[in-house]
Amino acid sequence: MKNFALRFAVLLFGLCPVLLSAGDAEVVRRQFVEYFVQTSSYESSVAKYLDRMNADGTWEDVDYASKRRGSWPTRDHLNRLQSMAVVYADPDARLFLSAELKAAILRGLNHWIEKDYLNDNWWNPEIGVPQTLATTMLLLGEALPDKTLQQAQPILARSSMGKTGQNKVWCAGIALMKGLLYDDEVLSRKAVGEIWSELRVSAEEGIQPDWSFHQHGPQLQFGNYGVSFAGDMVMWASILRGTEHALGGDKLEILRNYMLDGVSWIIWNGRMDISGCGRQNDEGCQADKGRITQKQFQAMQAIDPEFSSQYEKVLQRVGFNGFWRSEMAVQRRLDWYASVKMSSTRVIGAETCNSENMQGRHLGDGTLLLYRDGSEYEDINPLWDWRRLPGTTCDQGMDELTPRGVSGEFGGADFSGVIGDELTGIAAMIYKRDSLSARKATFMFDDHIVCLGSGISGETIGAVYTSVEQSHLKGEVSQSNEWILHNGTAYQFISGQPELRTKTIAGNWSLSFPTRGDRPVSGEVFSLWIDHGKSPVAENYAYRIFPRIPSGDMDFLQLNDSSSVLMNSEIVQAVENDGKVYAVFYEAGELKSSGIQVSGPCLLIVSNETLLVADPTHSLRTLDVSMEGSRVTVELPQGAEQGKTVKVHDF
Repeated sequence: MKNFALRFAVLLFGLCPVLLSAGDAEVVRRQFVEYFVQTSSYESSVAKYLDRMNADGTWEDVDYASKRRGSWPTRDHLNRLQSMAVVYADPDARLFLSAELKAAILRGLNHWIEKDYLNDNWWNPEIGVPQTLATTMLLLGEALPDKTLQQAQPILARSSMGKTGQNKVWCAGIALMKGLLYDDEVLSRKAVGEIWSELRVSAEEGIQPDWSFHQHGPQLQFGNYGVSFAGDMVMWASILRGTEHALGGDKLEILRNYMLDGVSWIIWNGRMDISGCGRQNDEGCQADKGRITQKQFQAMQAIDPEFSSQYEKVLQRVGFNGFWRSEMAVQRRLDWYASVKMSSTRVIGAETCNSENMQGRHLGDGTLLLYRDGSEYEDINPLWDWRRLPGTTCDQGMDELTPRGVSGEFGGADFSGVIGDELTGIAAMIYKRDSLSARKATFMFDDHIVCLGSGISGETIGAVYTSVEQSHLKGEVSQSNEWILHNGTAYQFISGQPELRTKTIAGNWSLSFPTRGDRPVSGEVFSLWIDHGKSPVAENYAYRIFPRIPSGDMDFLQLNDSSSVLMNSEIVQAVENDGKVYAVFYEAGELKSSGIQVSGPCLLIVSNETLLVADPTHSLRTLDVSMEGSRVTVELPQGAEQGKTVKVHDF
């Protein structure tokens, strides 16, 4: 692997003056090749591809008859050709400009063009195939015969500019490559404009005002469309440097903010949080998406050198962040990470597409994931009981685990929101699924988390469980009074009797991703839950989680009293911690112990100096808050900023 950041910086800051548009096409072609070559690590694989290719340009281990819609295996043929073309164009590669390698690439291209393999998933013929085909041909440069270029034109023509979000960026990128291949300056110029046009903040698909990313409607898509969006922007910013089309100004600032204030929050110890991965939470996804994102941050140091130190350090950040547009909260400390992912009538909690994520219906139902070294849930999907995702409250008799809806499944209530003071915060929601409902709030502090549930009621098929944890078993589990200790994390139960199980589970990836074949796996799982019984009425729970406890340090557990639960009812859930009151009001009401009264549903953080307010229903214009004779009317954000935290000074 080459020194990515250093080589990128050399390429970017070399003596390359801003060129006139007449010469831009040649510069962009050269820098296109440089970009792909600098990220090359394919030489050992390419040697195998070359050795094993058949005389007709095919491979025995590629499934050319497959019609699978997701991760279409037939496209492996083109992916291999692209890797071969990267090595062919790499001056540092042993096979650089190799006549044998060139001949093999052309055999493979001609085979694909002749057979014109198609797939029912529109994305493959309109984006996936044209993108990989055009990239391979550009990497060949002068070695590409005119005949091959012309024969490929009908396949490339299936892609046209349009669509929204990352789909728009992909299509525009293909158009730019077509412009370079066929010397169409008008198309190239238009395509560049389309690419940069998606560097915008809106309530539509794409980058949101809270720096999250939406695609397929209002749902968080950091890990699939969002990571591709960042990757394409980084790629084109590098390729178009030094030309009149180079990225800069407000567009660069938006990309910077998306990376630093959005994506960075969900990467922990080199892995992407499962709750950020979307439907593509297949085997290896956390590590793969984490690795890709870290490379993007390295690249941004060269693209945006003024902020280089921030890109370098941002993944070590500490604090709380609430994505109010996506209904997700993240707490990062020096040695642990936690997230809560929710949904509502406004925000989709989970989707399935192309037979992906077939068990993920509850991923947006208040899932609370707690990481220390980052491997706690790595590739745990086939071992999970998907009715007991950590943090969720679920009817164990449900047999339908596939997200519903054309673009995914919304939550059942309009109450779902986040609030924070940069270091601590709250995530709260009303959970509704069929006839079961619950008020659920998670309070995230410096050294621990408090989880409250109330009003757990409804007719159910089976018993209702609130899952506290379901992770890989790591070491011994110990219990003492109301405490359970596992892997340096302590669980204290204030109300609700916990049930504990450690067991070797035999699972199979095929249950979540059935089209990708039989992939059995087994492993030991630590499970902790509270059983509310069948068809509960007004049940509740309350527990604390301490993520970093020295093994066996029960003295700390007995002495720790850093927070107190003030109320856990169907109207108010509140906790006092470090002199501040953190409260969730599900309707207008009063927290008598603190003298706080509110005129409507809200989230509050009250301290001696300030009042923080957020509207989790996105329906209020103002909120009246009273405390100890002081009263204030808070003007709440509207439009795309509904749900955002408002700070009131001198309350």
